[in-house]
Amino acid sequence: MKLTSLAVITLLVFGCSGAFAQGSGTLGFTSAGGLFLYCNYETFQYGGSNNFYFQGVDNLQSACFATNNGTIEGVKVNITAAAGAPVSQGPAYAYADNIIDAESGIYTGEQWFVITQLKPSKLLHKFGWAGYIGFDGYEFLGNYGYLSAEIPGAQATKQVLKTSSAGAAKQSQTRAKTISK
Repeated sequence: MKLTSLAVITLLVFGCSGAFAQGSGTLGFTSAGGLFLYCNYETFQYGGSNNFYFQGVDNLQSACFATNNGTIEGVKVNITAAAGAPVSQGPAYAYADNIIDAESGIYTGEQWFVITQLKPSKLLHKFGWAGYIGFDGYEFLGNYGYLSAEIPGAQATKQVLKTSSAGAAKQSQTRAKTISK
């Protein structure tokens, strides 16, 4: 490959990624009580028309000591308080996350679906993230909590749990059948 071809390809990649990524962030997941950080955290970018698209990494390697990170992909959603969901009001994104397969190192057939906001949680009872777990046609709210500007590591002031946000949900799961209307 000639040097000019490589330069053109590089400019094309940077140009396309620049058009997508209009914002980015890194946030830690805390427990519902806000006292502990889970060992995983999200690093994300959002953009496109009206900042509709969302993508990033669910980092498991640094503090969970997993072999793989999870991949996240989603879109902007509008959730009203009337929905009764842990995360409501304000900009939110819903995304699919392959964290369970990444932690396991194999295809498990389990799905982890997250709704997240873009900023650390500031008000009590205004949760910043909620994770839903699905398997075998069953789906339920698996875990939820606050978002933190802190991430697991040497600078974290909160105790870091040895499990991920999805791992905690798997440990306490009960079966609930989703019923369509």
